[in-house]
Amino acid sequence: MAGSILGEQVLRKEDPKFLTTGGEYLADISEPLLEGAAHVVFARSPMAHGTIESIDTSEAESMPGVIGIYTSESLGLEPTKSNFNPGVARTLLASDKVRWVGEPIVAVVAETYAQATDAAQMVFVDIDPLPAVIDMKEALTSSTHIYDGAGSNAVFDSAAFGGQPTTGEAFFEGCEVVVSTEALNQRVAPCPLEPRAAAATWHEGRLYEWLSTQHAQGAIGPIAGANGIEASQVRVITPDVGGGFGAKIGCFSEELLLGLLSKESGRPIKFAETRSESMMNLGHGRAQHQVIKVGGSRDGKITHFQLEMIQDSGAFCEVGTILGALFTRRMAAGVYAFDNVEAHCASVVTNTTPVVAYRGAGRPEATAATERAMDLFATEIGMDPAEVRRKNLIAPFNEPHTTAIGEAYDVGDFVGSLDRALEHAGYEGLRAEQAQRRADGSSNLLGIGVCTYVEITGGAGSHEEDAKI
Repeated sequence: MAGSILGEQVLRKEDPKFLTTGGEYLADISEPLLEGAAHVVFARSPMAHGTIESIDTSEAESMPGVIGIYTSESLGLEPTKSNFNPGVARTLLASDKVRWVGEPIVAVVAETYAQATDAAQMVFVDIDPLPAVIDMKEALTSSTHIYDGAGSNAVFDSAAFGGQPTTGEAFFEGCEVVVSTEALNQRVAPCPLEPRAAAATWHEGRLYEWLSTQHAQGAIGPIAGANGIEASQVRVITPDVGGGFGAKIGCFSEELLLGLLSKESGRPIKFAETRSESMMNLGHGRAQHQVIKVGGSRDGKITHFQLEMIQDSGAFCEVGTILGALFTRRMAAGVYAFDNVEAHCASVVTNTTPVVAYRGAGRPEATAATERAMDLFATEIGMDPAEVRRKNLIAPFNEPHTTAIGEAYDVGDFVGSLDRALEHAGYEGLRAEQAQRRADGSSNLLGIGVCTYVEITGGAGSHEEDAKI
C-alpha cells in the first residue's frame, strides 16, 4: 500500500532535537500570554504529622519583590475528597494538619524565583507534632488515624477469587506441597530530568495552563474543579516533557493552585520545583507488602495461588491507592493455569509522600510475587525452575482465554515463548556450567534466573464533547 508503514523500518525523528539542546521546557518557556509572569514558591511542612497551630507571614510579606502570600484560609479552599474514599479529604494547601514532610502550606508569589524563595523561608508555621505512621503494616492497626473521617488508615479494599470458594489456610487443603514467602516491593522515587513545572494565566475568560504532564487531557477536569469553572474554560498546553515515568500522569496541589494564584495576584504565574521538592512531592512508586503462598504436588503441578497485599498509598489517596487492586490483583495469576486463585489487597494511608503510578504501576509487583513463588516451589520439590514454569503455563490458545481470576487474554503461546528464550540463552549449557563450577568448588559462582510475565495495558482515558445545533 502506497504510503503505508507496514513492513517498513520506522526510525525515530525526535531524538536530534533533544540531543542538541533543542527542547523547550517549562522553566524556560516563552509565551506572549506569560509575559511579565511572577513566580510562586511554597512553604512546606518540615514534619510528617502534626496539627497547625498558627501561620505567621508578617516577615515574609515585607520581603523585597513579594506580590502576595496565600494560605488555605485566604484562598477560601474547600477540602478535596479522594475519589477512592470520601472520608479522606484535604485542602490543596494544608490548613488543619500536615501529613507528610514537604506538604505545601503557604504559597508565596514574588517578582522573581529568588525573591519568592527568600520570602518562603521567612514564613513561620507553628506545628504541634503528632505520632507519625510510616510503616504500612503498622498502619492497619495503629490507633493514630491520619484522616479522622476515614475511621481507620485502611482506605480501600479489594479482593478476587477463582476456583474453590474457601479462603485462608483451608484454601490449601489437599495440596501435597505448600510454600510461602513474605516480600517487600520497596518504595521508589521517580527522578525525571525535568522536575514538576507549570505556568498559568487567564485570558478572555479562559484559564491557560502550561503543564509538564503525561496526561494533558486528564488534567483539564481537576484544574477546572479547583478553579470553580467549566472544563470548556480550561486549556492545557504541554511543551516538551523532560521525563515522567508515570509520576506525571496526575495533577498535584501546586499545579491545581496556579489558576487561583494568577487570579488573586493579577499576574501570570510560573512554578518550577527543585530536585529536593521533587523527591518529596512528585509522588513515589511501588511500596507494596506481599505474602505469597502456592500449593501443589511434587510432580511440579501448582493448583493453588494466594496473594495478600498491603498497598502503601502515602499521605493521600492518589492513583497509588488502587494500583494493588487494579493491576497487581488482576495480574496475580500471570501466565499460569492455576485452578484456584485468591488475591486480596488492602490499601492504607501513611505519613509519607503519596504514591502514584511508576514504571508499570502495579504490574511488575505482580510478576515479582508470582515468579518468586515459582522459584520457591521449584526449590522445595527439587525441580528445575524452568521445568516448573513449563508444567504450569497456560496451553497455547488462539481464542480468548479467561484465567481463574477472571482476566481475559486474547492469544498466546507461552510454552513456545519460554522454549525459544531458553534455547537462545543456551540454558542447558549454562546449567551444565553451573553444576561443574559447584562440583569444582569454584569461588566464581554462576547465578541463573528464569522469569515469565504477561502485562495488562494501562487504562485509556475518556473525553466527552457536546455540540448543539
